[in-house]
Amino acid sequence: MNTEYEIWNLMYLGFISNAMFMVAMVLLSWLGFRFAAAIAADPETPVMGKITATIFYLLVGMMFYNTAQIGGAIISGAAENMALLEEVSSRGADLIERVNSGFIPGGFITTALNVVIVFFQLAMTWIKR
Repeated sequence: MNTEYEIWNLMYLGFISNAMFMVAMVLLSWLGFRFAAAIAADPETPVMGKITATIFYLLVGMMFYNTAQIGGAIISGAAENMALLEEVSSRGADLIERVNSGFIPGGFITTALNVVIVFFQLAMTWIKR
């Protein structure tokens, strides 16, 4: 059985690699917005370019969603392990409560943000001004 300190430590170790992927997702999302802005600025953009950009947006969106889900799984796993302990600090109890709030990575809010980002990129690419 792990101690609370070990659970916190393992959770933060998991966040290090997850944070690297999240930075990559932010950069790829930024690149997607650059594509969308370039396409929106040029009405002569070929349809194949728009289709390729759309595939890029969707792939980045799926990767972003997956990265957030992994972050949520890290937090959920830590909360589940803390719930098994006989004695938990107030911060540990707070973590256990927050897992069900939807405000953790992979929850409702991050999923909604992901959908908005992809929708915004698609709108910039396909809706004529």
